[in-house]
Amino acid sequence: TSFFRDTDTYKYLEENLFPKLLKCKKTGESLRIWVAACATGEEVYSIAMMLLEIQESKTNNPIVQIFATDLSEQAIRKARIGIYTIQELETVSPKRIERFFSKTNGGFRINKNVRNMCVFAPHNILQDPPFSRLDFISCRNFFIYLNNAAQKKALNTFHYALNDDGFLMLGKSENISQSV
Repeated sequence: TSFFRDTDTYKYLEENLFPKLLKCKKTGESLRIWVAACATGEEVYSIAMMLLEIQESKTNNPIVQIFATDLSEQAIRKARIGIYTIQELETVSPKRIERFFSKTNGGFRINKNVRNMCVFAPHNILQDPPFSRLDFISCRNFFIYLNNAAQKKALNTFHYALNDDGFLMLGKSENISQSV
């Protein structure tokens, strides 16, 4: 995993989908996102940084809640701490590093305002209850590790978790045609 992986995907999210989702929210409503199989948090924090950038030009901003889960408790611990080496930040622009990270011993730590948007928890997509009332789910490069039955179960979980007008984003290499 890496920050802002697949630049075309992030460009679409930034210019189209996220502004649309934010605009649809009424006062008092929150934008709810789940990054499933989040590994060590790079995608989660990429989404959070992007949403903060989009919101800075707006006046009426909904609260953003990002739930980030992974089966690996070790990965979740690293994500919660939010410290990354300069090599792990190679796909983050210097402007974003300056704005969203603080230099610390051995690397750079994601700022507290970004970390506070994100709730990290260990979670088994195939066994644990899902989140609910979600506007967006990102689950990239997870289905490639599952057989058809497990893919179908995960898709049913995501279908349950998403609002009727919610969006599911999968990775480029995923093929779920057998599971639908």
